[in-house]
Amino acid sequence: MPPPLSYPALKLVLEYLEAKKRYHITSRNSALQKIDKIIPLHVRDLEIWSDCVYVDNLSYATGFQHLFSSWETDEELQELLKIHEAKEELVKKYLEARPNILVNCVGFYYVKSYKQVPVKLNLITNTLVTIGCSNFSNLLPIIDSRSCPLKKLKLFQDRLIYVDHPVVNTTEDVIFQFDGENELIKGIEKLHRKKLSIHNVGYENVDAVKIIKDWIKNGREIGTEYLLSFSFDFWMRRMLRDLKNEFDEFENDLEGINVRFLDREPRFLIPMSPTSKIIIYGTEIQSKNGTVYQLVLKVVSTDE
Repeated sequence: MPPPLSYPALKLVLEYLEAKKRYHITSRNSALQKIDKIIPLHVRDLEIWSDCVYVDNLSYATGFQHLFSSWETDEELQELLKIHEAKEELVKKYLEARPNILVNCVGFYYVKSYKQVPVKLNLITNTLVTIGCSNFSNLLPIIDSRSCPLKKLKLFQDRLIYVDHPVVNTTEDVIFQFDGENELIKGIEKLHRKKLSIHNVGYENVDAVKIIKDWIKNGREIGTEYLLSFSFDFWMRRMLRDLKNEFDEFENDLEGINVRFLDREPRFLIPMSPTSKIIIYGTEIQSKNGTVYQLVLKVVSTDE
């Protein structure tokens, strides 16, 4: 009989074992259960809904109670439901017993607050994604402060949001995608990020004039670049018209910049400081989903 694994070896095996396998193995061994709680749980993807949580291929779900009443005359089915609910509770206890879970990517789906999450979790993550969650800051109590600064933040919104938040300002890579055509992203002009991408922009989602005015007034670091991507060139052309109405005196052909500019649309060069200037132009790029029209707002050195 081979000798048992030493604690360091056992720790290494358990720590990087996929969540479902680890749960099934440790739940059948009382000795492993004692050390399992102190060994970090590594997860690739964790999805959170208001009635369920998916931890890679391990899941916990609620909402079975209504089935009891509809099947109350079938004793066999009712017994199966009770067994299933008991198993779900064991998964919940297992996840809640972790002091923290190390996750590559946490996704929240249509959850309005961390209080709606059916499992009490403490997550350390690299990437945070929210879809239809209105105010992402209401979800942050679940995210351990050791996660910050995040490597990536992706906010997919369908209604008004206010984005001037420390997490947005400190995250390495931030992407907004806004599905409400006429809803404004508030606070974007106050951000002091070097890079920002906004996808599926509609005409009234972003106030580009307000962004540029704040850059002129308060300055931005050289290399700051905001990329506003539009599915329809009509929206971008309207935004360029607004910029022209406000900054007409700074219209410039931007000669010497190696970019394929959008034909017959205005481009701008706006002084910001003795050492920096703002360039603005529209371009057309090809993505995996087809043609995208992109408005570029960028701070460059006056030497360029």
